[in-house]
Amino acid sequence: MRPKFHPATSYTPLADSVYFRNHQAFLKIKGKSLFRLLEHLIPYLNGHYTLEEITRGLDTAKKTMITKFIETLLSHHFLTDVSQDLSHDLKQAELETYASNIAFIESFHPSAPYHFERFRHQRLLLIGSGFSCAALIKASVACGIKQISVIQTSEHDVVQDARPDDLYLYLTDDSQQTLQLLDTPRWNEEADVLKALEDCDVVLHLSDRPMLARIQLLNKLCIEQKKTCIQAVIAEHHAWIGPLVSPETWGCWECAWRRLQSHLTNLSEQFPYYCLCDHTAASTSQFFVAPVAAMVANRLLFELFKHLTHAGTVEIVESLIDIDFATLLCETHPVFPHPHCRACQHPVLVDASQFLDQVQQLQQQDSLEQHQLLQHLDRCCDPKLGLFRSFDEGDFVQLPLAVCKIELSNPMLMEKNCGSVIGVELKMSDARLSAYRKACELYASNLSDPRRWLSYEAIQQHEPPISVDQLIGACPATGDAWTWAIDLYTRQVCLLPATSVFSPRQYAASSVMSERGIGSGMNWAEAICQALLDWCMYLTVIQLRDAQQPYPLVSLAESPMTPDGAYLRDLLTIAGEQVTVYEVTGPLQLPTFAICWGEQTIAYSTHWKRTLALEAGLKQAVQHYQSQHFQQFEYALAPVPDLPLALRGNQWSIPQTPLPTAWPACQTWLLQSLQDRGLRVLALPLDHDPALRQIMPYIVRILLATCGNEE
Repeated sequence: MRPKFHPATSYTPLADSVYFRNHQAFLKIKGKSLFRLLEHLIPYLNGHYTLEEITRGLDTAKKTMITKFIETLLSHHFLTDVSQDLSHDLKQAELETYASNIAFIESFHPSAPYHFERFRHQRLLLIGSGFSCAALIKASVACGIKQISVIQTSEHDVVQDARPDDLYLYLTDDSQQTLQLLDTPRWNEEADVLKALEDCDVVLHLSDRPMLARIQLLNKLCIEQKKTCIQAVIAEHHAWIGPLVSPETWGCWECAWRRLQSHLTNLSEQFPYYCLCDHTAASTSQFFVAPVAAMVANRLLFELFKHLTHAGTVEIVESLIDIDFATLLCETHPVFPHPHCRACQHPVLVDASQFLDQVQQLQQQDSLEQHQLLQHLDRCCDPKLGLFRSFDEGDFVQLPLAVCKIELSNPMLMEKNCGSVIGVELKMSDARLSAYRKACELYASNLSDPRRWLSYEAIQQHEPPISVDQLIGACPATGDAWTWAIDLYTRQVCLLPATSVFSPRQYAASSVMSERGIGSGMNWAEAICQALLDWCMYLTVIQLRDAQQPYPLVSLAESPMTPDGAYLRDLLTIAGEQVTVYEVTGPLQLPTFAICWGEQTIAYSTHWKRTLALEAGLKQAVQHYQSQHFQQFEYALAPVPDLPLALRGNQWSIPQTPLPTAWPACQTWLLQSLQDRGLRVLALPLDHDPALRQIMPYIVRILLATCGNEE
């Protein structure tokens, strides 16, 4: 062993110990005389002496003590063993010229010269124009890469001192470095661009103008050719750096940019500046001056340096760095795969048997854990690139019910934003989960990838599809595209009009049915049951208009309650509000209750457990009270059909009929109940977004169809 003291390690003497710290670890080693010993050892811990040479001439006890001390420092990364370093061919002049670069690498792991040499031999291609490209050339030369090629683009007329025409002016005293100017390819010819990329290992792109079509092409080609690529976009008052595209890590610029588009707050005004085309006439920010361009270029090179030398955390791996020119504030945002990306997302059309296999796999997968699910979903909230814009409690009153809000992104780039959802529960953790589930359901039902739709020609070999006329409450179909679904009773695969399944919000306004039958859960059975419960409550409520006999009044004082249900009932009693509950269970025999606030019907609730149905209804009553009392109408209950006074009976009822107690048994019971009414239950997973599918795979859409003959 040839120990070398870590250059980034600091040590501080304490009363009876020494405190060590660097960016990797910290440690306190006890010993009153340890600091004096360390002061004597430091001159020899430079990698030139072996452990045997350091301890030569000492008695056995001292040799053992020093050996153990050095081994402790080594195991905690305060020392390195240079005898284990990988060999390199760097000359002494190179080691001296780039000593600071090598020292930075050494602060993270051994064999720093070897890793720097690998970085130095990368063939680098720089593409761009303007101040930013000039700064990129200077930064590339300074970092020590030997072979640098430059493609100067023509979208920007800049002053002469910012042009890289005279490349020799950028060279330093490093005689091994070469700079060459390449011919500019025809950017509308993919083969021409491919040829320009042939002889490089790494592509960096930085221009003063947002050349988004070119960046999109380079991103696609580098992914296909498995080349490392980092691009930065200068748009308005921001620079967007990354994500890193490389064979070793996942990353895609187009995914990141499409996510950014989905967060535009005023789509009609902002989208022309962010659409995927070359903005040669875009104005440059008043804050984008030469020093700022240098900062962007150096940050880009620094991330590349860390990636290729494995020195430190690369902040653009599956992330994008946003630099605000006005404040120079840097923020990192996570990047998620976007379903519409043409570079890295290539959906495969599945046949009926493959679709059935996918559904069966979902049925067999393990249930999600609530704690882990919430952690993953929290990461999906990001104001610039997330699936959801934000999660917060706002200024909402948090008693007696906890309230939180999630703002949705707009991945389909609709003129009207998708809005927000609110979770209201007794506990904040439950409110978070409720809000996230609503957000996931709404997001998934609004998003679709037309590349996954089946054309009419592709379905000729299958049975006739189910027509829109057979679907209950379906909007008129637009287009001639189809998607697979499974009949939950027969387990057979069938075809549905794609536009009847996915419900972008601009169509949702035309019919409340467009969002009917969407459910999610911790497993497949729960998601199916939640969607079925939604349909069952709808079918039960609409049959009230044909009812002749009054419904019984529920005795809240005597009815069996969950502990939370009893607590909610007592809250309403303390508030002095007159809440009446009627059991309106219909032909489906699924416990359903109407919640009335005086003469107004404020909510309906249903569940296969009567106690949970009552609890859900009472929670909505407390929510109504809280929103009205504190005048926070953002989470006020949505209007529901009124239960006529003539149907509100005076006879007391104590609900207690038992029903299934588990999700799979509930699913079987609900399916049988719907089939007895002559209805087919058709289901399919809402899984077009790859990022959401990985986190929350159990989101389903259920449509009900009559059992008539398909046309």
